[in-house]
Amino acid sequence: MKKKVVLVDDHKIFLEGISGILSDSETVEVAERAYSGREGLEAIRTVKPDLVILDITMPEINGIEVTRAVKHEMPAVKILILSMHLDRRMIIEVLKAGADGYALKESEPAELVTAIDVVLSGLMYLSPGVATLLIRDYIQKLALPGAQEKLDVLSAREKEILSLISDGKSAKEIARKLCISRNTVDVHRRNLKQKLGCENLNELTRYAMREGLMNFDR
Repeated sequence: MKKKVVLVDDHKIFLEGISGILSDSETVEVAERAYSGREGLEAIRTVKPDLVILDITMPEINGIEVTRAVKHEMPAVKILILSMHLDRRMIIEVLKAGADGYALKESEPAELVTAIDVVLSGLMYLSPGVATLLIRDYIQKLALPGAQEKLDVLSAREKEILSLISDGKSAKEIARKLCISRNTVDVHRRNLKQKLGCENLNELTRYAMREGLMNFDR
């Protein structure tokens, strides 16, 4: 019996192209197509597919939120992200949400077929460009002198605030999210700059992004 696939992407022509690629498959069949995150969630809940092929940037509900919801409700459903974005933070965020693979839209049709087979087999698939980006970033991170030692001196609250800074949150937004005063946020930011040897907020932000601090629990 063929595995059921739900396709979710707000570009209808692209979705038709994917359907065409899979039309001759002996292992999978397209059970439903959706053109927004909200439509996608409804289709997934109805069809209960084996695999979802999902874009990230979509109206109403983005692919990261869809991934998180599906994995919470139906953890057995495999999710393959098919995106145009070769962005480290976005890739890490969607993998943290539970995605089983990340392929680029510029990939050849044969790579998409391979990605589907790999993900359905229970393994993770990353396009070569994605894997290279993550590996190079990890190696660069390991090469930073004293990086982990610097992070070890931070309190849990300071790490949390630094993580939010890496997401581009303002002091006001951080204060609202953590239910603390704006003045308290400013104090933590001054302490962070001192402990990490950063002269200003821009350096602090670059440090947070370089260290991949979206990996801390929020």
